[in-house]
Amino acid sequence: MVTTTAAPDASAASAAPAVTPAQENPEKGTVHGALPLALSAVLVGAGNYGLALFLVHRLSAPDFTVYAAVSSVLLSVGTLAGATVPWVLAREVAAGTPGSARRRSSVRTCLWLALGLAFLTAVASCGAVASYAGPGPLAGLAAACLMLWLNSVGAGYLQGRERFAGLAALRVAEVAVRIAATVGAVAAGWGSAGAIGAFAAGAGVTAAAGLVALRGERTAGGQAGAEPGDRASEASEASEASGVPGGRTEWWRRAAAVGGIQVLTCVLFTLDVVVAVAVRGGSADLAPYQALLVLARVPLFLSAALATVVFPRLAAGPSPAAGERFRTALRLHWITGIAVTVTIATCPGALTGLVLPRHYTASGALLLPLALAGFAGATIALASVVFQAWGPVWRVVVTLGLACLAGGAAYALTAARPPALAWCSAAVTCAAAVVIVGLARRRVPGLGPAAGAAGPLAAGAVACCVLSALRPYPVLWALGVLVVLGAAGSAARTRPRRPGPYRVLHLGFEDPRRPGAGGGSVRTHEVNRRLAARGVDVTVLVAPWPGATETVRDGVRYVPLPAHPGPLARSRFAAQIAYFAAVVTRLGRLTHRYDPDVVVEDFAAPFSSVCVPHLTRRPVVGLVQWLFAADKAREFHLPFGAVERRGLASHTTLLAVSDGLGAELGRRNPAARVEVIPNGVDRAAFTRPAVERGDHVLYLGRLETTSKGLDLLLRAYALAAPHTTAALHIAGDGPHAEAARALAAGLGIADRVRWLGRVDGPARFDLLASARLACVPSRQETFGMVAAEALATGTPVLAFDIPCLRDLVTDDVGVRVPPGDLDAYAAALAALTRDPARCAALGAKGPPTVAHLDWDRIAAAQLAAYHRVTPGDRLPHEAPVADG
Repeated sequence: MVTTTAAPDASAASAAPAVTPAQENPEKGTVHGALPLALSAVLVGAGNYGLALFLVHRLSAPDFTVYAAVSSVLLSVGTLAGATVPWVLAREVAAGTPGSARRRSSVRTCLWLALGLAFLTAVASCGAVASYAGPGPLAGLAAACLMLWLNSVGAGYLQGRERFAGLAALRVAEVAVRIAATVGAVAAGWGSAGAIGAFAAGAGVTAAAGLVALRGERTAGGQAGAEPGDRASEASEASEASGVPGGRTEWWRRAAAVGGIQVLTCVLFTLDVVVAVAVRGGSADLAPYQALLVLARVPLFLSAALATVVFPRLAAGPSPAAGERFRTALRLHWITGIAVTVTIATCPGALTGLVLPRHYTASGALLLPLALAGFAGATIALASVVFQAWGPVWRVVVTLGLACLAGGAAYALTAARPPALAWCSAAVTCAAAVVIVGLARRRVPGLGPAAGAAGPLAAGAVACCVLSALRPYPVLWALGVLVVLGAAGSAARTRPRRPGPYRVLHLGFEDPRRPGAGGGSVRTHEVNRRLAARGVDVTVLVAPWPGATETVRDGVRYVPLPAHPGPLARSRFAAQIAYFAAVVTRLGRLTHRYDPDVVVEDFAAPFSSVCVPHLTRRPVVGLVQWLFAADKAREFHLPFGAVERRGLASHTTLLAVSDGLGAELGRRNPAARVEVIPNGVDRAAFTRPAVERGDHVLYLGRLETTSKGLDLLLRAYALAAPHTTAALHIAGDGPHAEAARALAAGLGIADRVRWLGRVDGPARFDLLASARLACVPSRQETFGMVAAEALATGTPVLAFDIPCLRDLVTDDVGVRVPPGDLDAYAAALAALTRDPARCAALGAKGPPTVAHLDWDRIAAAQLAAYHRVTPGDRLPHEAPVADG
């Protein structure tokens, strides 16, 4: 179906500020960051569990008792270390500039802080176990305390730099080294002392790796230059990090805020067990409670990974992008955390018996309250990062402090009854979670009345009822869990309605700044800059060229693809092939990065289209200014036509720039919706001040012979030169510039030809308006933008009688001669230049014939075409397009 779009009138409007294009897809970035951390938590937990089973069988009972007691102390030290120094340093690294005084000072301060805390915790830990641990275990304990704290500094630096894969690798490496060292020590007969020393070995290796990663920040020079994500200015960083009054005070205030919330959160998570053990003196009745607690806190691993990922972006300061990242993390937490919690809460005893000792499964009734407590704790861990990054902290500190006080008293009263203790823990943590999420709603715009939890919680309640009914039937329960987890995965992958601007990813192929760029790139920029002026976020991917860099022009971001092509950029054809190869192999990652609502593919040489609709799930619009494959196949003797046919068939929406091209597209792909939206002419072309016309003729455009026919013009002008006094002015640049100069010299007309170079902006319209005649000798054209601009300035056009130009250059405004007929072209050129009155009469009729080719109308029509392929909840706001 082919339709010619009647572009709506565009009323004048003041242009809105251009929106900076999005750097990435927040949802995908959050998932990619959290996934390795969550997997590392699973691997670390499995490794620790397996190591404990190994030592149970290899150590004597007294030796294992010493190991278990010391490892419990080290677990507390590790938890404290991981909850304080890394988050403090991550905040400073995320907010500072690489190599700045602020970051260097923060690294040094955290190193000294870690050493001081290592000394204190080593003394306290050794004192706690000195009554039953010998010199060997005590030495291993002290060394492990030191290494755990040093390890926390490197972890905080990697978190602040958002190197989450590296952080996950360090965590897994620590456990792997510890397991290997433990097995070797036990095999050597070193008993519990060797097993405890293995803690120090594992933490020592990863501490060394972390210190190597931040070595540049400890030097005076640091790193030069800024990296993406740095927000603070160098001057303010230096003042904070130096001895300026208030600088150190502010640093410690931020550190205390982050560390205080983390420590209180950890205390709240472990308080039920600590109080119960203290009250009951290590009663065996608490063993099932503690064992089931490990399963119930799986959601905490997931939320800890999300919090670790989102914190550096929040630490850089409040911003819409940071708020969107937090909303995305919270949404993923609701969906995945609730699904996992429901699964744990309803797990049949037959399945828990596969993981835990058989006599523990009798306490399966504890799973529901413990799972609720674990999910509430996970919510607190994630929601509180907003206050650690942005403040104010006192409300969260007060909430957590009151929860700890109330919980401590309640746990002491219910310690003798594990079911009551579990429900009490659920009540305390759920209440604290509700309050902190409520506080976060006030701090982060766009969270909504229930902070996005209403839907997932309702679905979770229904799933819990269904799975509880299926508990007596483990096979049916397992099938139900698969359905629940599958639905959660689908919901997590579904893009919610994203706040913020409507986004367009335009595969524009040709950068308008590149020498020899043609009318296609002009159309791309003229339309996109008008969309950007009304708040649409536009990113254009272009083929590389020497000197190409990522830049923002008139609110439109241009990104070379590939970004570092090397010597390929020097060859136009090689750059084209590299561009298409990058589109085919990387479009999935690019759409995740820029998160567009619609992808626009400009058909470009040599393939035309590379089947973009098959490469992405986003809506795709094909913009066709020319079908290139047949010509390029003849030129390079390669089967580009097969790719073009497949590409055309892949599209369901195509935009053509002329009626003839639209008809051809409809013939080749009858199933596609084809709209005709012509190119436009800048308003400045119609409003040039009156200038005296010269007696010269003008060629304006790309210096190229294959399609633009510059060689035909030079040969025709050589035939006409003896019969006219008009000089030939040639403006533009392109791949055949030197060949054209050589041809002019060979034809003996070098002294009659003036080469003006590239002319852009309003100057091109002045140039057209000053010429007696505009020569358009094209063998082929997609639209004929130069002809339209010449007519807008009142200059007649001499052209070959080819499609596209036939509709523009009518007998009223110019002259057409048979395609390729040089004698006819030369005769018409000579006749027109000798008859200025006729030229003036033809030119006067030109502007009305192209007055409808208004870029504002064209941009509005093209945006309307995007409307028709975009889901309704992501349509851009209706507003007039203003000429930028």
